[in-house]
Amino acid sequence: MSTPTTNPRSTKLARKKLTMAIVCGALILGAIFLLVMPVKLPLPLRLGLAFTDLVAAAAVWLMGRQQFSGR
Repeated sequence: MSTPTTNPRSTKLARKKLTMAIVCGALILGAIFLLVMPVKLPLPLRLGLAFTDLVAAAAVWLMGRQQFSGR
């Protein structure tokens, strides 16, 4: 019985998708961490940094969605 062959391109694609999901998750968790944890930063700065993290996560997600749309 032969072993099934895996396509190296699909393996790379799956790895890229996983990496982008981890990056998005880390950015979202970082934004939540900034808002919830008692960090000694002024509130407007904390809100600005958290918003920037969320915008970056949305940008990474959108780039991944466009890149992996299959077109």
